[in-house]
Amino acid sequence: MRELTFIKEFLQDNQDYIEEKYATKAELTVASKAQATDLLTEVDLTIQSRFVNRISHRYPDDVVLGEEGTFSQLPKDPNARVWIIDPIDGTYNFMRSLFPIFAVSIAFAQQGEVQAGGILFPMQNSFFLSERGSGCYYNDVRMHVSAIQQLHEARLDIDFSRNEGRRALLDTVAPKLFHDMGIIRCLGSAVTAISQVATGDSEAYLHMRLNPWDYAAAQLMVEEAGGVATRLDGSPLRVFDGRHGVLISNGAIHEQLLAKLQ
Repeated sequence: MRELTFIKEFLQDNQDYIEEKYATKAELTVASKAQATDLLTEVDLTIQSRFVNRISHRYPDDVVLGEEGTFSQLPKDPNARVWIIDPIDGTYNFMRSLFPIFAVSIAFAQQGEVQAGGILFPMQNSFFLSERGSGCYYNDVRMHVSAIQQLHEARLDIDFSRNEGRRALLDTVAPKLFHDMGIIRCLGSAVTAISQVATGDSEAYLHMRLNPWDYAAAQLMVEEAGGVATRLDGSPLRVFDGRHGVLISNGAIHEQLLAKLQ
C-alpha cells in the first residue's frame, strides 16, 4: 500500500532529528497549552509542519488531522482521505523523564476507517507498521495479543491525563475495576501503552477522554494483532465520531472489562 510506504519513509526521515533534539532537550523552546503540564515543544511543531508540507506535495487534496494548532479539528467530511498525526505522543516524558517513553504516530484513514498506520519509537530505533487486513508488525516481526483471560492476571494501562478526565477515572472507573486487575500502569503515552496490547505485553488500555491522534494508528495495530477496540459502553471505536472514552484490549477480557464499567 503506497500510503503505508509513505508513512514509513516519513518516520525514518525524521528519526535522527528527534534523537538529536532529545539529546539536547534542555535547550529546547517549550510552552504550555491548556494546562501547565500539557507541554508543547519546537519538536512537536517541526515534525507536524514537515508532515503537513510533505502531504501537501504528495497528496494535495488530502486532509491532515494533527494535535497542534488549527489542524486539531475533525474533518468536515469523515469519509475523506485523512492523515492523522501525533508528532510527539508523550511530550511531557520527552522533556521530563529519565527513560524516553514517547512515540511518533501516523495513521491514514479513508471512508472513516484507519487503513494504514505507523508508530516510531525514536530512541529505541523501533517501528510498528500495519495495513488493514495484513497484520501488525513490530520491527518486521508479526505481533499477536496475549491469551490471558482473567482480570486478576491481566495488566491494565491507564492515563491520568487532564484533571477532568482524572476525576472521572477515579470517581467512576476506579471503584468498579481497579481492585480486580492484576497490574495497573500509567506510562504517560497512550500510543506506547496501546502498542503494548498489540505486542502482548499488556492486556488492556483505558482512557476517559482521548483524541484521534492519540489512538488511531495504535488501534489499528491492536486490531490487526487480534485485539478489540470500543468505546466505554461497548460501541465501536470510530476515529471521527467525536465521542470520548476508549477501551482497547486483547479481546479475551474485553467483555469482563465492559461489564465492570456499566
